[in-house]
Amino acid sequence: MLVVVCGMHRSGSTLVAQLVSGLLTAQSKPVTISSNGLGDTVEEMRERAADPDRIWLAKVHQQARRFREGLPDAGAIYFYTYRDMRDALASAWRKNRLQIGDPERSAQALQTFIRSQIKAAKAFEPRHHLWTGKYEDFVHDLEGLTHELAAALQIQPPPALVNSLIAAARPEEQRKRVQQLSEGDASVRASTFITSNHITDGREGAWKDTLTVAEAQLAETLARTWLKAKGYALCFRRDQAASVPPLRYGRRRRQQPQPQSQPQPPSKRRWWPFTSSC
Repeated sequence: MLVVVCGMHRSGSTLVAQLVSGLLTAQSKPVTISSNGLGDTVEEMRERAADPDRIWLAKVHQQARRFREGLPDAGAIYFYTYRDMRDALASAWRKNRLQIGDPERSAQALQTFIRSQIKAAKAFEPRHHLWTGKYEDFVHDLEGLTHELAAALQIQPPPALVNSLIAAARPEEQRKRVQQLSEGDASVRASTFITSNHITDGREGAWKDTLTVAEAQLAETLARTWLKAKGYALCFRRDQAASVPPLRYGRRRRQQPQPQSQPQPPSKRRWWPFTSSC
């Protein structure tokens, strides 16, 4: 059996993976936390899904096209997490300590981030056995989240296990793990999926404190349809949307190099000219 935690970057997928792992390892069937994602090949991924004697647990984000197109439904359960795309982007900027004006914090990097999240969602969300979690809903309800995950796994955990998992998943415990990892204890990551850049600002709408107006406009333009479908408020009128090329998911044609215009410094202004909902 293959259990896949496949959330958007910076959307609480580590938390979900920790709880899913805790629920699974309390069962009688052996659990292997995959060290190579879904597997090295599509065939290996499908073999894991077809394995009746072992549970393979993988935490992944983006995958190569051959894996996206070959995702199994039989023998597989998927846990997909998502978050306001603008908050996820801002969290990625903070994670990498990218300040305004940093060359790595470019419009191209922003477009790549947004498009990769949407591309992954298109692959994972249609899966037959799928639990979907909205970060803003579950992050402050660990008990409810644990019971939801258990139901998706068709597990009835005893109250003592639920309480133990909740206690281990609290923010203060996560901070301790980050500290252990920063001090060189690599075993922490292997057992809890934690990274040294674990989410530290999970506030809804915190993107307004991080993104420039230009970044926010571009991110919203790219993700506008996705944001509306997920129920997130839009902060820019359509006539204020940034001009960006359409999303393409196939092979890109080689383009002739265009003359480069003089780069302009990014705006540091903070104003959101849409509605009071933002």
